[in-house]
Amino acid sequence: MTAQEDKIVKIVVTTLDVNDQTLEVGLKIINNTNHDVWVCNGYDRDDGSIRYFDRFMATDDKTLVLRRRYNLPSAGIVERFPSPFHYPRLRPGQEKVESHSFTLPVTSSSPVFHTSAGGLHVESAQRLAIEIGFYDEDLRALILNVVEIAESLRCDDSALRNVQLGKSAWLYYRFFGGFKIAGLFKTGDITYFRDSVTSDGDEILTPPMQQSLNGEQVLRIEVENRSIPFRQVD
Repeated sequence: MTAQEDKIVKIVVTTLDVNDQTLEVGLKIINNTNHDVWVCNGYDRDDGSIRYFDRFMATDDKTLVLRRRYNLPSAGIVERFPSPFHYPRLRPGQEKVESHSFTLPVTSSSPVFHTSAGGLHVESAQRLAIEIGFYDEDLRALILNVVEIAESLRCDDSALRNVQLGKSAWLYYRFFGGFKIAGLFKTGDITYFRDSVTSDGDEILTPPMQQSLNGEQVLRIEVENRSIPFRQVD
């Protein structure tokens, strides 16, 4: 490993076991940088548990994808249930160790975010891919700076709450996303967002923002030549 590779954020699969009943996955996320990073840890379900991954077959009909990302076009489930997404801090030199168990056959999940998926007539995957989003910067400072600029311009998204943007919505969120962030930061209905950002704690909770919070990077790792029973759920 080169010196440059030593200074990155990386993901390592520590366990991958496919037995008669379950798929067991162990992984480790390592922060080899000299600064804090913030790693997506899933989002809250209605029962108070955390949903850790979207599960779907890629369009190649060979790759089972376990995806935990944030800055993607949202599917209907996010719009109906705007639960907080968790971004815990990973300090320099720190490791985040995880283990997950999936009953076989692994079934597709209702996606948190839109995705192009295959697997309609597929009974097994031949490889496993894991994708996890992270912010390789001071996420707290990023949000506070965006809010500060929006407030100095005296702008947020309140004027658009009763406006139907239609097909132009993606333009608004792409180029004026800071106003969306500032509006959510100030609203009394989502206090967990503001509280987690201003508390200086080790986790930030973010509501769905329609791809307004730019800068997310993605850790991805693939494991080849593993037959994993799969079933597509309509």
